[in-house]
Amino acid sequence: MRKLTSALLLSFGLLYAQTIERIEIEGAQYVPEEIIRGLLRAKEGFSYDPSAIREDIRRLYRTGFFDRIEVEEERVGDKVVLIYKVKDLPVIYKIEFVGNRKIKADELEKRIGIETEVGKIDIEEITRDYTSSPAIEEKVEVQRRLKLGRVLSREEMEVIKSRIIQAYQKEGYTNVQVSYELVPKKGASKLVYKIVEGEPEYVSDIEIKGNKSFKRSKLLGFMQTKPPSLLALRLRPPFSEEVLKEDLKKIEEFYRSEGFLEVQTSYDVKKENNKYKVVIQITEGKRYKLRGVKIEGNTYFSERELLGNALKKNRGGFYKSAVVESVLRNIKTKYSQIGFLNVSFDKQEQVDREKGEVFVLIRIYEGEPVYAGRIEVKGNYETRDYVIRRELKIQEGDLINQRELERSRTRIFNLGYYQDVEINLSPSEKNKWDIETKIRERFTGQFSVGLGYNQVSGVSGFLSIRKGNFLGTGDIAGFSMSFGSKIKDNSLSYTKKWFLNQPLDLSGFLYDRRLEYTTYTVSRTGIDLILSRELSEYWKISGGISAQVVKYSDISPDASPIIRQEEGTRQSRKLIFGISRDTRDNYLFPTKGSLTEIGYTVALPFAGGTERFNKITLSHQTFFQDTLFDTGFVFNFRSSLGVVEPYGGKTIPLDERFFVGGDFTIRGYKYGYAGPLDPNILEPIGSKKQFILSVEANYPLYKTILYGSVFYDTGLGFNELKELKAENLRGGYGIGIRFITPFAPIKLDWAFKTKRVPGDTSKSRIHFVLGFFF
Repeated sequence: MRKLTSALLLSFGLLYAQTIERIEIEGAQYVPEEIIRGLLRAKEGFSYDPSAIREDIRRLYRTGFFDRIEVEEERVGDKVVLIYKVKDLPVIYKIEFVGNRKIKADELEKRIGIETEVGKIDIEEITRDYTSSPAIEEKVEVQRRLKLGRVLSREEMEVIKSRIIQAYQKEGYTNVQVSYELVPKKGASKLVYKIVEGEPEYVSDIEIKGNKSFKRSKLLGFMQTKPPSLLALRLRPPFSEEVLKEDLKKIEEFYRSEGFLEVQTSYDVKKENNKYKVVIQITEGKRYKLRGVKIEGNTYFSERELLGNALKKNRGGFYKSAVVESVLRNIKTKYSQIGFLNVSFDKQEQVDREKGEVFVLIRIYEGEPVYAGRIEVKGNYETRDYVIRRELKIQEGDLINQRELERSRTRIFNLGYYQDVEINLSPSEKNKWDIETKIRERFTGQFSVGLGYNQVSGVSGFLSIRKGNFLGTGDIAGFSMSFGSKIKDNSLSYTKKWFLNQPLDLSGFLYDRRLEYTTYTVSRTGIDLILSRELSEYWKISGGISAQVVKYSDISPDASPIIRQEEGTRQSRKLIFGISRDTRDNYLFPTKGSLTEIGYTVALPFAGGTERFNKITLSHQTFFQDTLFDTGFVFNFRSSLGVVEPYGGKTIPLDERFFVGGDFTIRGYKYGYAGPLDPNILEPIGSKKQFILSVEANYPLYKTILYGSVFYDTGLGFNELKELKAENLRGGYGIGIRFITPFAPIKLDWAFKTKRVPGDTSKSRIHFVLGFFF
């Protein structure tokens, strides 16, 4: 019996036609033996093949999980026993960082993109830094089958090290030193990275030269490297030369997108101790004009339709990539709206450097219209399929329209039952695409406790239990309580969606409400039944009945006669009708779209009803963003008209009158003080008619969460049309903030009156609303 090293084995193995009797694995401590065997081409019972042994050694090394691999043999006659002796790298059960003061461990973990605790292996993370090669498959196979923690190759350990260095360099620590060691523990190892941060380097100033067309502030907006700023609390901004190089590329990309095709940038840094002054030199070159855009291959739309307003909005006629991209988006949108979802195009830009012009040729390949094949719903573990399907604007066999797809997604998402909604298309036949509606359900049972505030009710607490998507049917059941020093509001509600399998919503409400005003208290106990129907995509009509017991109590002796005559209990029986059109993109804080509502209420003498009146209200709101100058402003125009008149010799109930002035009508005034007042006690008594106009501009201060606002309100509460004169109008203007939270929006306004009134002589007033704005 004799032993040969792997070299001798591979040299002389061909002399013998032998069979592999047994394969043994020795030395593996961390990688399970069955995984190693799974990677071997040599198998027990197979003929001995030296080329297979060579491939085995290469495959094992390619995984990166072995420091040493040797193959020995034992021969007995025509039988061979192969012994694979390996030294594998340890399983890493934990990664630790030592010496990291500037970047905390959690943040460092995110930046290097690797788990630091034993857990689920992210295969994408393992292979991210490797190009496609045979090593990837072996590495992934091992990682998928490993039971303990994470095996890291030396190469991966070095990748982590380099990422740590990069993270520190971006923070200005250009002299950072990183080393690592393996600390064995309980059959595995802990990988410890030791970080010597060194002294940070900072930017003292950034000077930009040669920028004739764009301001320094504009260019700094593209840069990650920043100068010191006390206002921005940026006292010691980090310096990194690698980041600075990336910044210059962004500046060049911006210039080229604005028609400066020959722009060049360079930089120089002047170091003083650990501070750097950065000097950026820009050679803009000439700015190219857009000579024209030519579209070919279009048979369904004219060139004018496909160009839209892109060229008209191109001030100065310069070449801008944003203009060309706008045309391409318009082409895609136009064709997708008639079912040509597979439209494609080529873009050729012809540059005339002598004349300084760019001519763009777009060739369109229209393809064929696409129809809906199979429609599948996925991810709905609670929701029944039909709840989602009935919201889709496209069914099997229909022409697929991109606008209808987007609207379908919006309708499903606005049900409020899902974290996310995706509608994906996949070709199935020549002109048929399958539609997959994929949803991620969220917990629709809501228990809420909190506080609310407005000028009428003051501070109030609330408790609410609401179950959306009740039993997976899409129905909504709810119970709520509000309580405070001035308010009580308890209610029980249920909404049956798609009543009678039609686009009808049947809603029932039971409630007990009480609201205390300065000189009286009004309470209402009743039931409402409302049936609403969707007429078209944005239009909805509703009708219903309301039966209430209304009680006025605790009336002050100093109250107005109009209020004192309300004392006691009465029966209210009303028919309620409404029609609305709602195209808003968000009901909490819209940025586009509109809401128009018409309401009609009539109190009738049936079933013991004692009230007699007709009430009509009309309101309209329009929301839009500034797209002309792209300032980010969101504008809101609001108008409201209302008329209430009694009949049958009755008077108008006090709480059915219009109280103009306050948080939701004309800011700057106390509640009701922009309308009729009792001349003796100067208390609002409500009006038969109202007229309100309002304009508001909101500017995003922080993402879509915090907005600054300027506004102007005007209008009047009045009884006779002759009172509606310009000199009688009340007005309020001011500034405010809007804070959009996941729980409830917050509005704070400081409003100034245009005209002081008796009983409300202050120059300005603070308005605070916690809850819905509109």
